[in-house]
Amino acid sequence: MMQHVARVRVFSTGIWDWFERHKRTLPWRDLREKNLDHKAYLILVSEVMLQQTQVSRVIILYKKFVQLFPRIEDLSKASNSQILIAWRGLGYNNRALRLRDAAREIVEKRGGKFPREMDELQELPGIGHYTAGAIRNFAFGIPTACMDVNIRRILHRFFIGPENPDGTWKKSDRELLPLSEQVMTEALLMNRGTSADFFAALMDFGSIVCTKNSPKWELMSTQLQSVCMAYGKDITRTKKVNKKEPGRMMAGRFVPNRIFRGKIVEALRDAPGGLTREAVGRSAIADWSMGDHMDWLDGLLLKLSQDGLLEKKGKKYRLKE
Repeated sequence: MMQHVARVRVFSTGIWDWFERHKRTLPWRDLREKNLDHKAYLILVSEVMLQQTQVSRVIILYKKFVQLFPRIEDLSKASNSQILIAWRGLGYNNRALRLRDAAREIVEKRGGKFPREMDELQELPGIGHYTAGAIRNFAFGIPTACMDVNIRRILHRFFIGPENPDGTWKKSDRELLPLSEQVMTEALLMNRGTSADFFAALMDFGSIVCTKNSPKWELMSTQLQSVCMAYGKDITRTKKVNKKEPGRMMAGRFVPNRIFRGKIVEALRDAPGGLTREAVGRSAIADWSMGDHMDWLDGLLLKLSQDGLLEKKGKKYRLKE
């Protein structure tokens, strides 16, 4: 069996080779911004948008968003409703508010300057370990090992083997992060690009080749095939249902409450004057029944109010200013 050090070297070389031929052109990549804090802002927007949203959709909406809020100061001044309207089509609306809150903190407490250290970046609203690492790599050129869903999947399959059928991992991120550090360090020693380039290569490879279901083994070089512990194995992950997540059955399938909350926000985006709770139900809930769903809808509206997404004025609900 190949020694670990040799596997890391072959893997890093193979990823560089693949990236040279298949690199994607993306609007937030290869930015020629001399102001590194402004560059960090553009990277932050893209990274928050890319959380749980397909790249093809983000490409379109990212451009519109940064036209509306070209500078971090513009975003910091935006109201909840302005943000939620601009965020249409991206889902997970709380991400948008946390992004605006991070912008406010950077502007109001740091004079528009982004921190460079990992711990300080992670103190900002909505910024976790991966996003902090991405800002350091892509905006400031500071080599930083990080772990997102693509990187996790690639490293696990190449160095550990396939994930479990239910999509859970045999090794934790705490165990995989040192491996991310190893492959990044080896890749940088080859002088073929920056840490930003290498992590971009992993993102592209994960999106195109090492996909969640049925990876495209045939698109891998024989070099990469030789060091992949999951190569050739049938990987079709079963859909994991989180039974603990609140929701209900609709049309024969379980629908989480977060999906319904998203539908409510969509309905209120299209109704600037607001909607009564009955009108919210009719607009947002496909199988709406006042008799069956009113108490449940009240719970959804309460949660959205607590999250700062909407407010009640008289008998009507509307997006919070």
